[in-house]
Amino acid sequence: MSKAEIKTAASKKAGAKAKKDKPIVKVPTSSVGRAMFVGSQAVGALSAARALRTARAKGDKLALTHALLNAALLVVTLLLAKRGMREAKRAAESAAAEPLMLPSGK
Repeated sequence: MSKAEIKTAASKKAGAKAKKDKPIVKVPTSSVGRAMFVGSQAVGALSAARALRTARAKGDKLALTHALLNAALLVVTLLLAKRGMREAKRAAESAAAEPLMLPSGK
């Protein structure tokens, strides 16, 4: 077995253990972080709307496509963030998240 094959096998083995489903969009848990996330999404929406309005006025199809793709990206990002928040809330409310009662030593 060559060194490259050994490294590949080791990385696959380590990746299988440590691999966890990571969310595509990570929504911050702090209030300041969430405010920044929402603010950046709002600024992006305003920018996409302005670009769409400008592209329509000029009749530029490439700019119009770019503006529509930006708007679609914002919508998908918000949907992924909402799903991630819903899954985190569901995980926090599940029975597995509750602490176990330790038996008394009596």
